[in-house]
Amino acid sequence: MLNIKSCSKYILFPVLTLSIISCKEKNENQRTDKILAVSSITIIADMVKYIGGDKVDSRSICPVGTDPHTYKPKPSDPKSIAESDIVFINGLGLEHWIEEMIRNAGGNKKVVKVTDGIEPLKDEKGYGDPDPHAWFDVNLAKIYVRNIADALAEVDKPNELYYLQNLNDYLLKLDSLDSWIRKQIAEIPEMQRVLITSHDAFRYFGRAYGLEVRGLQGISTEARPQTEDIKKIVDLIKERKLKAVFIETSVNPKLLQEISRETSARVGGTLYSDSLGEEYSDEGTYIGAVIHNVKTITSALK
Repeated sequence: MLNIKSCSKYILFPVLTLSIISCKEKNENQRTDKILAVSSITIIADMVKYIGGDKVDSRSICPVGTDPHTYKPKPSDPKSIAESDIVFINGLGLEHWIEEMIRNAGGNKKVVKVTDGIEPLKDEKGYGDPDPHAWFDVNLAKIYVRNIADALAEVDKPNELYYLQNLNDYLLKLDSLDSWIRKQIAEIPEMQRVLITSHDAFRYFGRAYGLEVRGLQGISTEARPQTEDIKKIVDLIKERKLKAVFIETSVNPKLLQEISRETSARVGGTLYSDSLGEEYSDEGTYIGAVIHNVKTITSALK
């Protein structure tokens, strides 16, 4: 009689082999029917996800909650770019680490700068560098998604009309969002329309919707706050009797918390600046994160 225990190793081998083959085939076939789009940040990746729909696999290099100004690339990041069909970046100096990564990935990928066509604000605290945070003006976000739709249509001609339809749907949502923001901000008393944050990520937002914006740091979190800048913000809070300051999900809140303790202004809440919220949460989309920010700002300043 055949001993099952003694033969188990012979039975296991073909089963294991079949399992390995099956997994290999699954991995090889995993993305054959979709365009693989890699974006530098979660904000762009979400826009790509909406425009691309079920035709595109949209991924972000920077994980949720990561500061792209100071991001340290992982060894696997160039591989992600090398495997992609198209790469979307913000440009305007946001991702100073991305160019070398693209070169390391072969340098021949189609790279789309989604801010093409936007006249950037300049960094007043630094050396006149462009401010990369244009997405916080919803009307400029329309340029982002148009550039995304054009690029996807170029690499995937058969689905051009599909991307155009998704673009038109998204533009309608952005129009509604823009109108809603204006109504919300109008409810804040004019003297209280001052947005104090960790770094200058909201100047496009302030220009578009009528808020004075002050950041402890410049447009990049790599900048170090100066004592004079801190004093000016403390004096402004006291002079205008401002009700709140705001911390950011991707920036160390310690300094603003200290300013809050020193003045009458409380920490009014946490804003999404250079990253969206967790995937599948309301704040995990661009529109959801903007809605969260506006509700947080208006609730604290009204």
